Amino acid sequence: MIKINLRKLLSDRNMTQSELAARTGIRQSTICDICGNSCTFLKLEHIDKICSVLGCKLCELIIFSENL
Repeated sequence: MIKINLRKLLSDRNMTQSELAARTGIRQSTICDICGNSCTFLKLEHIDKICSVLGCKLCELIIFSENL
């Protein structure tokens, strides 16, 4: 199962979804969908922007586990 770990990454950095949206230029509703794991796809550009702003690696943002 694939899980997007954005909510935890934001919490760890004391950053709001609104702040991430402002810093990345990604719509707030899109950030909300990503945080809620309800998005059906992610643009590579968005992944790149999120990882850049949060200073994280792809494997920290997107987690694959058979046990999730």
